[in-house]
Amino acid sequence: MVDDDEAPLIYGVEFQARALCAVSGVPDDDTVRFLVGTQSIKFENQVHFLEYDEEAGLLGKSIYAHRAGEIWRMASSPTDYRRFATIYQNIQDSNIISKCTVWQIPFDSNMEEPSSPTIDASTNQLHQPLRKRFDLNVPNTNIIDVEWETNGERIASISETNIYIWNVEQPETPAISSTGSIDSKSGAIHKLGCCRWNPHISTSQLATTLGPHIRGWDLRSMKPSFSIDNAHPPYVRDIDYNPNRQYHLMTCGDDCRVKFWDVRKPNECLKILTDHSHWVWSARYNRFHDQLIVTSSSDTRVILFNIASLSSEPYGSLNTSEDVKEETDAIVNEDRLLCVFDEHEESVYSAQWASNDPWLLASLSYDGRLILNRVPKNEKFQILLRCPT
Repeated sequence: MVDDDEAPLIYGVEFQARALCAVSGVPDDDTVRFLVGTQSIKFENQVHFLEYDEEAGLLGKSIYAHRAGEIWRMASSPTDYRRFATIYQNIQDSNIISKCTVWQIPFDSNMEEPSSPTIDASTNQLHQPLRKRFDLNVPNTNIIDVEWETNGERIASISETNIYIWNVEQPETPAISSTGSIDSKSGAIHKLGCCRWNPHISTSQLATTLGPHIRGWDLRSMKPSFSIDNAHPPYVRDIDYNPNRQYHLMTCGDDCRVKFWDVRKPNECLKILTDHSHWVWSARYNRFHDQLIVTSSSDTRVILFNIASLSSEPYGSLNTSEDVKEETDAIVNEDRLLCVFDEHEESVYSAQWASNDPWLLASLSYDGRLILNRVPKNEKFQILLRCPT
């Protein structure tokens, strides 16, 4: 029998969807927030602003019209929980165009400050349009990914061949502060796919995927700072920096694998996970406890791992009796698969940790099914027992 506290919470989106992000920059409360963007060709697309109040056991929703086009990716502002960017596509002159825009959840018309949507399950703001803040587009260029700098002052966006760093300290007039491009030889064969700021030296380093390869970029010179070749043939789907270990990077791709790297030794893979049976679309570190890893795949599964050997708090000291310590050490000190969440029925394109709850994660499959799951209680307690006091 599943503990009620660990039972999944399922939310259905009306249309197909693949864009999910945890909302950052939240107020000082315990409410967990996520954004979901739909991908419909025939109907008006939507952004679902979801708020989960664990104490009350309620999942509130506010639905906004995204009339610009079908949403492929989303990124939340790290400093303003009502602001976010979308990568979306529409058709112009029989051509598919990919653009990027920063939006804001609308203000309450009766208040000077934005008011948080109520947790009342009956609240539904369907078709209320989002407030457009600014575009991050370059003429005759398709923008395919976007990522906020950790302090919110700059945004990185990429096309298939170029990197653009935007200064958004003055949000009404965003400006490109620097650009970079892949060499013509690489660009003829492979294209950029996604980008991530280095949270430890975010002012000077960005990582991108390039087909099966990974490139780190020194933003001061806009030149490559490290290269990991053939990380995931034929295509790298996602990358994520360890939030607590400066040089550690996690990647996943179409070879059905998740890999861990030290960028100082790009030719040596630290560890490989082979538990998925199809393309791995998403891999994310828990930013509170970096031994916790969540991955999602088009094999319809979401998998939770504990990779203690590569974490910033690998083993610690168990604050309990010697007898209990001896019984648990053999298990706790091993890298292991913790659980498989198999409630999805289609490809799971994204899995994300909540920004303000270290034990809650969300996953989204293409049929529009969003599922909230929790880290198992026994694992949570073992991690807390081993945290330094």
